Amino acid sequence: MTQFALDDIKHLHESVQVEFKLAAGRDGQGQLPEDMWESYSAFANTLGGEIILGVREVRGEFFIEGIANPLPMLEEIWRILGDRHRVSCNVLSPTDVQIIELTGKKLIRLHVPQASANQKPVYLGSDPFGGTYFRVDSSDMRASRRQVSQLLRKQHRPCPPEQ
Repeated sequence: MTQFALDDIKHLHESVQVEFKLAAGRDGQGQLPEDMWESYSAFANTLGGEIILGVREVRGEFFIEGIANPLPMLEEIWRILGDRHRVSCNVLSPTDVQIIELTGKKLIRLHVPQASANQKPVYLGSDPFGGTYFRVDSSDMRASRRQVSQLLRKQHRPCPPEQ
């Protein structure tokens, strides 16, 4: 995977390995966007990637908004990753989730590695056929039944339980 840098705000853009989410919530204090998990599944099932929370998109341009209170969001990320009814497999290690500061604003950066063949498909909910995503260009696309079946055939063992 190519090194991803947030140094130059003017050159921020989404790609096959980068996804930005605002994550402001109704009160502006921060809330995990539900569609972030589609990106998590898509990155884990393809090449891996970076999800950056706290960035607003306006007509294809991206602006650092930040997250006022990121700690509760971090706790929620780990809680959801440990809930097998929400996400089939946690592919993240503690070093993959960081609070970073850019232009004086706090963002959450999730580095999602590509899952191993034994972990795939990484899916949302309890149905791999309805909750598996792949990354295509800068979009998360729901996997077809055939794609999911191929991943399941390659799987030798399920994702290990949380420790």
